[in-house]
Amino acid sequence: MKKNKIACDFTQHCKCETVREKNGLTPLYSFVYVNEEEKFIYYDTPKCASTTIKSSLFCDGVYFTKEYNAINSAGPYSLVDPKQKLDHYFKFCFCRNPYSLMVSNYRMFTTQKHRLEQMRQFHSSPEKMSFLEFLQFTKIYNNHHWQPQTQFIKGYEIDFIGRFENLQNDFDIVCKKIGISRKPLIHENRTSHKHYSEYYDDETREIVAERYREDIEYFGYKFCE
Repeated sequence: MKKNKIACDFTQHCKCETVREKNGLTPLYSFVYVNEEEKFIYYDTPKCASTTIKSSLFCDGVYFTKEYNAINSAGPYSLVDPKQKLDHYFKFCFCRNPYSLMVSNYRMFTTQKHRLEQMRQFHSSPEKMSFLEFLQFTKIYNNHHWQPQTQFIKGYEIDFIGRFENLQNDFDIVCKKIGISRKPLIHENRTSHKHYSEYYDDETREIVAERYREDIEYFGYKFCE
């Protein structure tokens, strides 16, 4: 099964498969997760409660084992190609309103210590960035957290697309489809911020509308006051 390549310019502190492969390192996680036992595939779209979902369905949420090579013998979970034809699996992902997603990214990358260290590769004072400056920054530098969500599922046949805005209810549907007990979700890696609409003016709204036009149209989102 092919895997979509996601662009990422961050070379320090980033453990995504793009960066690790670029640096000649073995990938530790992927954006496609396969469970051979329950026969499902999760397509991970960052900032759509992905850490929460992985924590609930896959071991510790990000890493199956300390080294990728050990994954082949790590039980039913896998980052490698599924062993059967794709129609044998229930395939799902989650999406999020791009206007909300970019506010969450802004708060994460300008307040969290680990993310600030990453940002300092390219910007001397990321903690002082305005929302507009951050959006302009993301137009110049790639990172998987702000890649359009459609990039993570393009070319795949998805059976169910859950919504971040309806997280528990849609995750319950996933649990029912794959035949496991309902799992109450504890939202991990949450960023604190006001309603996303309070961060926008006409200029920033237009930047997101243009950049994430495909996401907005494909998933049926709009800007909500």
